[in-house]
Amino acid sequence: MTELYYIDGYRKECKASVVRKDKSAFVLDRTVFYPEGGGQPGDRGMFSSFHIGDTVKDDDGTIWHVTDGEAPAVGTEGLLVLDWDHRYHYMKEHSAQHLVSALMFSHEHIGTVAVHQGEDSFTIETDVSEIGDDVLFRIEGLANEAIRKNLRIWQDEVAHEEAESLNMRRSIKVSGRVKLVHIADTDVVACGGVHAASTGELLEIAYAAKERIRGHVRTIWKCAEDAVAWRHGNRRIISALSALFSAEPDKLYAAAERQIAETAELKRKAKHAERIAAHALLSAGNGDVPVIFSDIPASSFEDEKERMFLALDSAGRFLFHGSAALFERLKTECNIKGGGRNELFMGSYKDNAEEFMRKAKEILDGREEA
Repeated sequence: MTELYYIDGYRKECKASVVRKDKSAFVLDRTVFYPEGGGQPGDRGMFSSFHIGDTVKDDDGTIWHVTDGEAPAVGTEGLLVLDWDHRYHYMKEHSAQHLVSALMFSHEHIGTVAVHQGEDSFTIETDVSEIGDDVLFRIEGLANEAIRKNLRIWQDEVAHEEAESLNMRRSIKVSGRVKLVHIADTDVVACGGVHAASTGELLEIAYAAKERIRGHVRTIWKCAEDAVAWRHGNRRIISALSALFSAEPDKLYAAAERQIAETAELKRKAKHAERIAAHALLSAGNGDVPVIFSDIPASSFEDEKERMFLALDSAGRFLFHGSAALFERLKTECNIKGGGRNELFMGSYKDNAEEFMRKAKEILDGREEA
């Protein structure tokens, strides 16, 4: 098979013929479709009237074009057409990943362990356990400086011995001749993927987040249109929050902290008021065992442990203080769910409150626990 994407990564179509098929996949005599590999998804598009949803390479290096249904018959000829937007997106992400990995290595001695290109971001798992945000923002700045310089990106193929002599930042994982990717004045590394022709095509690179994985820091980045959209989205969020808090962007964090503190204090006061109201309701309760319904959350009664009682609220929750034996009777006869210990039980009820209270009063006022 002739792999035309290595000859010209910008070629979008070619005429081809089916030389082998399986149930829903087929092999062509030539292809412009890049197979999944190196963290980059396989290409998709059309062959004649057949939709190709993925392109993969098997263990012996054969490239398979995967269809949605039955594959075309051997000998079928047609035009193979890339989903160019899909391909170009990953060409730019792959190139951006090379650039960021190279800058992390050359400026911070941080190596790359694994990479992944995604629909709206790419990730680089590093070989270190800690990286400060200041370092990653510095790398972001250097990457965007390289974009503004519009550095050339190109590929070539050399003998294994020559590739080894270059002392590249990443070890060579193939035998025989080695495909190399160069970024002018910045990086050269062994890679069999497809890439943009210049850093200028990457438009913009943004450091988005980081996370821990396998004891390493995995960094998350956005590039090109995804980076621009992300920046615009963040700007809209900041503008909306500034209006909501009546604060300038640089004072938003302090305003949010104040709001959180004030809300916490209001919740504390409200909870205290609910507990006072719960105590007053229980003190005024009639009957041998008070059964109380109110809008006060049933949990507000949890400190009232001086006597047996049942409290239920309009949200369908209840709290019962009494013996485990009586609670089991309530569960059996009143259609409730819940549990607890030390004579304090909580849960929810399904019957309407009136029916629950009626049944509960019968059980509790005439209780026989044995």
